[in-house]
Amino acid sequence: MISGLALVCALVAIGVFLRSLGGALWSGDEETPVEGLKTMGRKWLEANGYELVKGSERVTHVTRVASVRLSGSVRPDFIARKEGREYAVFVRTEPASEEELHERYALAALLHGARGAVVIDVMQESVQTAVYEWNRPRHVRRREAARRVLWALCGALVALVAWKHG
Repeated sequence: MISGLALVCALVAIGVFLRSLGGALWSGDEETPVEGLKTMGRKWLEANGYELVKGSERVTHVTRVASVRLSGSVRPDFIARKEGREYAVFVRTEPASEEELHERYALAALLHGARGAVVIDVMQESVQTAVYEWNRPRHVRRREAARRVLWALCGALVALVAWKHG
């Protein structure tokens, strides 16, 4: 009888301890959190009709020249869509130069499949938008078209064989 009562008391004490521990871990402070750059950027995008489509990944690049190995990386804060066009979005505390929009952000937009870049400067409350046009060489377009035709022919051949022998 006493061991049963001791067991119940121990379970109640463990329950109270776990409840207070969980309350301390998950309740947090009641203060309003500070808005970060990304939160401000997200609010601006949503207020101006952009739709956030997916997470972005870091784009890294390595260049080897003679005995030197150079590397760099760039990661958009968001990928957003407006009027059927996707943009790589960067939230910063200073405006980007036109050279930066052309050279650095164009590569990140291309590799993410975006057609442009948006740089949101939260300190000066300004926005820069760049739209890129990718004109690939004719031989690259022809090679891609030939590869697609070959894959389509292989698929048709497999379907024909499956239909005849199935």
